[in-house]
Amino acid sequence: MTGSPISDLNPILMALKVKLNLLSDKEGHRTVLMDETFFTGYRKNVVRPDEILLSIEIPYSSRYQYVKALKQAKRREDDISIVTAAVNVEFENDTNVINQITIAFGGMAPVTKIATKTSQSLKGLKWNEVMLDKAYTYMLDEMPLNPSVPGGNVLFRQALTMSLFLKAYLAIAKEMSQDYIHEDLIKPYHSSGAEQFHGSVPKSSQYFELVGDKQIKSDAVGRPVPHMSAIKQVTGEAIYCDDIPTAEGELYLAFVLSTKAHAKLVSVNAEEALKQPGVVAFFSAKDLTEEQNAIGPIFHDEELFASTKVVSQGQTIGVIIAQDQQTAQSAARNVKVEYVELEPTIITIEDAIKNESFYKQFPKSIKRGNVERMFNDLNNIIIEGECRMGGQEHFYLETHAAFAIPKKEDDELEIFCSSQHPSEIVKLTSHILHVPMNRIVARVKRLGGGFGGKESRGMLVALPVALAAHKLQRPVRCMLDRDEDMQMSGTRHPFLLKYKAAVTKEGKIMAAQVNIYNNGGYSIDLSGPVVERAMFHYENAYYIPNCEVTGYVCKTNLPSNTAFRGFGGPQGMFGAENMIEEIAYKLKKSPEEIRRINLYHENSVTHYGQVLEHCTLQRCWDECVEKSDLVQRRINIENYNKQHRWRKRGISIIPTKFGIALLFA
Repeated sequence: MTGSPISDLNPILMALKVKLNLLSDKEGHRTVLMDETFFTGYRKNVVRPDEILLSIEIPYSSRYQYVKALKQAKRREDDISIVTAAVNVEFENDTNVINQITIAFGGMAPVTKIATKTSQSLKGLKWNEVMLDKAYTYMLDEMPLNPSVPGGNVLFRQALTMSLFLKAYLAIAKEMSQDYIHEDLIKPYHSSGAEQFHGSVPKSSQYFELVGDKQIKSDAVGRPVPHMSAIKQVTGEAIYCDDIPTAEGELYLAFVLSTKAHAKLVSVNAEEALKQPGVVAFFSAKDLTEEQNAIGPIFHDEELFASTKVVSQGQTIGVIIAQDQQTAQSAARNVKVEYVELEPTIITIEDAIKNESFYKQFPKSIKRGNVERMFNDLNNIIIEGECRMGGQEHFYLETHAAFAIPKKEDDELEIFCSSQHPSEIVKLTSHILHVPMNRIVARVKRLGGGFGGKESRGMLVALPVALAAHKLQRPVRCMLDRDEDMQMSGTRHPFLLKYKAAVTKEGKIMAAQVNIYNNGGYSIDLSGPVVERAMFHYENAYYIPNCEVTGYVCKTNLPSNTAFRGFGGPQGMFGAENMIEEIAYKLKKSPEEIRRINLYHENSVTHYGQVLEHCTLQRCWDECVEKSDLVQRRINIENYNKQHRWRKRGISIIPTKFGIALLFA
């Protein structure tokens, strides 16, 4: 029996006041009522340790009794509750007058709680909006939350008690109207609040064009060819980096990571760790020259091992090499690191702007036309705003992993790694070991997901593993635990975009001035190309004749952010669409109208000088509008929204223009 305060089932059982039949070998049978006295504290109840639950007695319901159970979670499926509620109400015969009511909540106290005072106060009242208002008042008084309550979201959780009760009220009123009252207890405008969400069964289709008999079998064009590894992957037979069998004499590597975001390293003491049985070695910045210790995919502006100071939590200070994973990780925790914290600690883009903390290669600008002349034109309307997009963890199924095997001859080294860029692993391994590249081989059989997160940051694991294998002349392996991976590897770049636009009364964009900031973290990594792509996509699919686009990479005390699907393009386009929505709102026009009149056309020239030949954007837009029946569907949606207060619908159509080239290739 769970005593969890966010249990889905307990509020229902308590609202129903079920009986629990218990059995003990010492005391025999006993029946306990599951009411407000059942739970005695957090995960504690009146059931004794020597008792087992035999059965649960659920009372029969009457004709005039209604029970509703509701739950609010962060996700619709397979998620724990934020707040749960159950309402059990019985009415006097053929009326809407409350005879008995019990309201139970989960997530509002250390235990599942019955709103006793509220339930008592509602007896004898009619099931209407007057009763609803009184219930809100009683519930707010009876369900307080301390500001420091575990789980937080105090105001939201208090609001949820009223929200869930409102849904129960509407659902019960709707059922009563259908069962025996024979009049509408709620207005049709409010009825959507009683509707529950029921997801449709997922389904999918694939369409193929059948190839002709004359096409040779070796020609894969147009054929539905299965992925070469698909069968192995779905059967579990596919071999990933950490599935490679153990080699003779193999050792395991574990990381010593910084616990401070910005601090001077006073001392790093591995003496106690090295005394542990099974521990072989400890490597740090002292084992490399300053030149060897400097790494990076484009600029060598970060350290493999922090030497004199740390600039982010999760930065590598050193590595422990031991006989097995458990020993290595245990010893790594015993490495003593002394810090002196430094100021300032820069975390957000706003912190970086305030402290003018930008990488020296930035800002960069792209300019076209005369922006100021358009802003000063009295016929134009000026729109200003800003928008932001947060970071995102890659969360690939397979964390970063590497396995290095020294070949005992001419310093040759074979590295198996989970990397999207094995040639870079070879290049950087050559750099830190001072071994020619032709003596190093990096192998990647397959990845358990990458999404850009393994394009450059794989070096953080592969290089220490290669160093240890080279120094000790024994095979060395490491696969990060999930928490280590998330601490070390960085995410999608958070972005802040500030824009100012000059538009005509019809909505034609004449000029735009945009400042784009991304949060690069403690090293520049690929942040430059990412912000440059955002600059190239700031206008999405819209022709803007005059522009000034400036990009900044913020230097902060976070793990270095890196490549992620879209590589800055979605962030730039997101800014463009925010600007379009702002223009539409100010001009009181539909966003689709603003989008259509600003689309690129044949032979348009982008702000970076590319002529768009065979540009089908406008034709594609018009076909999508026609084939989707957008105009009629929008009319239907507007009518639906006018008739429903609580549940709304929407529809949108957005174009996309995305460049293919790699900016730093």
